[in-house]
Amino acid sequence: MSTLTSVLKDLEELTSNAKQIQDDMLEKILKVNANTEYLRRFLHGSSDKELFKKNVPTVSYEDVRPYIERVADGEPSDVISGEPITNFLLSSGTSGGKQ
Repeated sequence: MSTLTSVLKDLEELTSNAKQIQDDMLEKILKVNANTEYLRRFLHGSSDKELFKKNVPTVSYEDVRPYIERVADGEPSDVISGEPITNFLLSSGTSGGKQ
């Protein structure tokens, strides 16, 4: 029973601190990626969360597809990522399930 209690305690801590956890994660992501070609258009090298929320639009895959394709075609990964991209699994966006 102590394992279940421990798991429930961890779950409660994660859910009660969800906003802080999300803010911390966004901050880490922005610090790593603020100087990518994609984000520099909006953030000018800043990793400020409020600037990100204000300036970076919600996008679809089609919006970022040209950047992904450039990296897949051999350009440096800093076009879209602050960390090296070593593998690409490209998909047409369809699945083998029933339609």
